Amino acid sequence: MYRRHLKLFLLITATVVVFSQVRNHEFVWDDDVNVYENPYLQRSTLSSVTRFWIEPYKQLYVPLPYTLWAALAPFAERPAPDAGGIKFSPLLFHVLNLIIHALSAAAAFAILQILVRNDWAAFAGALLFALHPVQVEPVAWVTGLKDVLAGCLSLAAIWQYLIYAAAPAVATKESTGGRGKRGPAESWTLSFLPGAPAFHYALATLAFVLALFAKPSAAVAPAVAWLLDRWVLMRPTKQSRMPLIAWIIVATPFVVVNKLAQPDVLIGFIAPLWARTLVAGDAIAFYLYKLVLPVGLGPDYGRSPEFVLGLGWTYLTWIIPCGLGVLLWRIRDRWSWLAVAAGIFVVGVLPVSGLIPFAFQNVSTVADRYLYLAMLGPALALAGFLARSSGRPAAAIGALILSFLGVVSVLQTRHWRDERSLFSRALGINAKSWLAHNNLGLALDKAGLREESVAHYREALRIKPNYADAHNNLGTALLVQGELERAVDHFRKALQIDPAHPGTHVNLAVALEKQGAFEGAVEEFRRGGDLNLSDASLQKKVGLSLAARGDLEGAKKHLTRAIEIDPADAVARNDLGNVLALRGELKEAVRQFRQALEINPALGEIWFNIGVALTKDGQLDEAARYFDAVLKGRPDFAPAYYYLGEILAMRGDLDKATDYFRKAVRSEPNFAEAQESLGRALALLGRKDEAARHLQEAVRLLKSRREAGPAKGNIR
Repeated sequence: MYRRHLKLFLLITATVVVFSQVRNHEFVWDDDVNVYENPYLQRSTLSSVTRFWIEPYKQLYVPLPYTLWAALAPFAERPAPDAGGIKFSPLLFHVLNLIIHALSAAAAFAILQILVRNDWAAFAGALLFALHPVQVEPVAWVTGLKDVLAGCLSLAAIWQYLIYAAAPAVATKESTGGRGKRGPAESWTLSFLPGAPAFHYALATLAFVLALFAKPSAAVAPAVAWLLDRWVLMRPTKQSRMPLIAWIIVATPFVVVNKLAQPDVLIGFIAPLWARTLVAGDAIAFYLYKLVLPVGLGPDYGRSPEFVLGLGWTYLTWIIPCGLGVLLWRIRDRWSWLAVAAGIFVVGVLPVSGLIPFAFQNVSTVADRYLYLAMLGPALALAGFLARSSGRPAAAIGALILSFLGVVSVLQTRHWRDERSLFSRALGINAKSWLAHNNLGLALDKAGLREESVAHYREALRIKPNYADAHNNLGTALLVQGELERAVDHFRKALQIDPAHPGTHVNLAVALEKQGAFEGAVEEFRRGGDLNLSDASLQKKVGLSLAARGDLEGAKKHLTRAIEIDPADAVARNDLGNVLALRGELKEAVRQFRQALEINPALGEIWFNIGVALTKDGQLDEAARYFDAVLKGRPDFAPAYYYLGEILAMRGDLDKATDYFRKAVRSEPNFAEAQESLGRALALLGRKDEAARHLQEAVRLLKSRREAGPAKGNIR
């Protein structure tokens, strides 16, 4: 047993070593939407996590990965956001992917050991599964957790199912006093678990259900388990079929829910039924090619159904996988393990082969991550070959293949270190990738290389003129450059393509505001907020923009929504308190300020704002305590002196009030209200000449303010 544990240790060590560089990688493609800009992960609470279990997020019902990210998020927070405003460090998220991939390799080892009954052969097969370069994408990509987690849990389910299915062979051995044939389940069990077959079946079912919560593509696990049960363990069809029917029933609602979350209207081109087999045949042939020669790997192969059907030789591509299938079927009696391995490979990618339309087909039908579980097939093929071969030549060939795969994976992993590297590589593989041009443009924009980013946005639009993301991104870049008319034009084109495009209404509103079209800007702000009800940061932006335009009712609505999404956002509560105070809802404003203060006592402006609201509500003593607290932290903060002066003036203590007004004016000479209040207090004290000077200065400052336009900021 210790030798088996040593092989397991070597397997995990090799996996970690090959992929260890991911710990230094950044967030890349779609990690913003799923992780570091996900409004429900900014402050993980029970209510925010529950949301992932109640309904699909971003057209996919995969609550388990989001739950793991939510659990990890508090530990991944940086002391302060980085230069790009990202509050999470990617390290722990990448490490999570690597750990789960190592567990997947261990599960593959356990499965293969049961099937081939040869530790070294199983070890080699598991290494193939773990180190093949097509596994780089899901492991090195934080968002790839969905594939890695679903694959790991599916492998765990298959492992436990095989122990359950092989249990009768063990029972036969025990009943014959140990003279029976060694049962496969003896090869790998967990000594601390109960040995009853029903228990292993229950564990398998639990793992399968969790895999479905990780990604619906795990629905292929029953088919994989049946292939192994029927054609490797050689159980009768009735025995191998019945236990898996329950899995199929369980998987059905997951498949239905996710299909409803990704309706066909999201897909630009839907291949006719007769052509889908051609698309699937091309996909499987493509995967076979990448399996044998894993070079030129990237995130976008551009093999959409429309592209594939436009190629003349696509009508012949299907012959390759079909021909291999016929050959393997003919030799199934002698090479059953090889036929089963091929079956697992095909079944593993069947849901995303193009037979059923899915959203990513807008980009490409094929993707490396879709092979994650399917790689159990090639792993079984190698393990079966080595188990049936003898001598050093076979071992040497196996070692050479695995070494080559490990080196290629190390090189491939480097391309995923950041977005510029990833999408530069993507364009090297597929120069017509509009997705890569757009995302490389975003990466260059973040780096301040705006002219280069604009060039990539334009190229993306040349390749795909109806690409809403590129229109929005190009419009944003032009807006920063001050080219308002062209920016507005691209924002409007983006909305013509996708009227609900995230954030574009707000971007258009900003551009219109800069053009002076305030009514149109307010309307676009409202539309942007109404269409993005799950985006807390956008709701705050819309709320503040409406407040600046005087629409306090709209501002209250959107800031309230922001707090509903993220109740622990102190800044949003402070902003809502300001709007409520301007509306005269002082008691509710004070309540919001108090809650903001409980969340973040270090946010100094809240102390001042609550003091202002209490003053307007007539709670002068309590208000004075808040202003005193503000001055302890900021002894030169003029507005706090001003309000303390007002409180003293209302109490009739003009001498002390005058002292505070003077302090306010010394700290901020252009503070018109302080100049006016000081003048009035001095007049009441009979010091008319001095009072006149301050009142005249107040008039001058107020006139300048009116000419400059309305000021933005906290209430005074």
